[in-house]
Amino acid sequence: MFADIPVALLMWSWMEPDPTHKMMRLLKPVQPDWQILAQKFPNCPLTVELKLWVCEVEHKIWFLHQGDDEAWWLSSIDATAKVTTPPPVNIGLEPYGYGRQHAYQYWLFIEPVGRVALRRQLEFRLSQLKRQRISVDDTQELIHIPALSSLLSIYNYRQWTVLIWLKTQQDKR
Repeated sequence: MFADIPVALLMWSWMEPDPTHKMMRLLKPVQPDWQILAQKFPNCPLTVELKLWVCEVEHKIWFLHQGDDEAWWLSSIDATAKVTTPPPVNIGLEPYGYGRQHAYQYWLFIEPVGRVALRRQLEFRLSQLKRQRISVDDTQELIHIPALSSLLSIYNYRQWTVLIWLKTQQDKR
């Protein structure tokens, strides 16, 4: 995995991958430099309030997130792998990617519809669940669904709308 790391992230120091979780710990700087990430990866959303960065680089989905130990961890999923694990609720979309890392499960959806249309579909499919919009701006929305221990991130990427479903694994639903 260390050999696969995006070149732009090699400017930072990383610990060798954890063999159990296949994640790399950020050593220096102690926290990611969000301005550098925005510069090097302008099409990838920064979700500073969720302590999560997600970006597709060379057919891999890279996740940089802060763990319970306050350390920053980098992991990836193969965007070409077949998805066999369904998301917690059927939202009428086929996942493009799936991963299980550390304490999280990830589903990636990429759709050729606008963000508003995708949000309406989600509102219809998730209408029985209590949800909270954490943030909404011109480029991205973050939605918290406590009953499913999930966070949804919706953003535009080129002509596509991307939905990332992040769920903690502690909940066995």
